[in-house]
Amino acid sequence: MGRISSAKLAGISLILGPVITVICYFIQTIASPSTGESWGNVVVGAAALEDLGATGTITGIIIPLSLTMLLYGVFFVLNEIRGNGEALVGYAKIPMVIGLAGWTYASGLSIMVANYPGGEDTMMAIWGIGQFSGIMFSLGFTAAFLAIASRDGYNSTLAYVAAAIALLAMILSIVQLLTSDGSVAVNMQSIVGITYIIHTIYAIYLGRGLLSRA
Repeated sequence: MGRISSAKLAGISLILGPVITVICYFIQTIASPSTGESWGNVVVGAAALEDLGATGTITGIIIPLSLTMLLYGVFFVLNEIRGNGEALVGYAKIPMVIGLAGWTYASGLSIMVANYPGGEDTMMAIWGIGQFSGIMFSLGFTAAFLAIASRDGYNSTLAYVAAAIALLAMILSIVQLLTSDGSVAVNMQSIVGITYIIHTIYAIYLGRGLLSRA
């Protein structure tokens, strides 16, 4: 591994990071689905985390690590951008770092609630931090994809589509955070999950491009 090039490591990170994240995300969603009636109910939410048990603990540890891989790959691409699009790089990185920090913190809290009963009071913090982190992450990726679209070799059409989808995810995440209607919140969560899949596909495309250069 000591001889691996930065481009190759970034390419591998762009492929594996989002794939692992999405798999873990949907494992959590399928194992403990949200409903309109349970949304915002701290007792039900804490019980759901407890029911996840080892599954919630393992995925809660893996997700921040896989997101770190994703950001390493994206930052590698952003660091190569000069001239047109360079101004957006800083606006992309800062929200993504904030989002990663928030999701890491929320994952740590979730693991504690899953393993130590009586964490109902913590659920609102987990939901609030998690949802706001999603907003910041989507904002960062909107700027990142717009910056990437300005550079030849990364398929600007796909980059603009990815940016539009990231913007949509940010709007949906804001609605999810602000609404008091559980059904609306769950629907927003489901659609945002679909946007993650689309971004994963584009990240794999970017990763393959970097591997071809290595």
